[in-house]
Amino acid sequence: MITLRWILGAVIVLLISGYLFLFMVASGFRKSFGASEIHPLLAILPVAAAGLLLAGLLLPANKPLLHVAAVAAVGLIGFCVWMLIREAATVLWFGIFYLCVWLVYYGLAAWSHPTSGGPAPEPPTRSTDSSQTRP
Repeated sequence: MITLRWILGAVIVLLISGYLFLFMVASGFRKSFGASEIHPLLAILPVAAAGLLLAGLLLPANKPLLHVAAVAAVGLIGFCVWMLIREAATVLWFGIFYLCVWLVYYGLAAWSHPTSGGPAPEPPTRSTDSSQTRP
């Protein structure tokens, strides 16, 4: 699970960094050609969603954060499918794959039983009733 967190975290940090770099460079080119700037909401939403996914990786014990990040991941999968249908941007299959792997991590982190830490479960008690014993 630790390895999965490191892989998913490294990928999302690289993607956020590359996205922000490309957004800044593209904004400069758009201005030089006289085109209007890209709406800031289009820049903030992907970074906010990626930040939620990264926060879920960094704080796996925070269950409400994991649930909110999972909702964001499902929303991003829907967006990727919509863009695949609308524009045939096949590179989005990598995004869908990443988000599916992140949802596997979510399932492991949010719904698995803890193996260490916390009190141990009580062992089942045996009945001392003599009518239940075999001769």
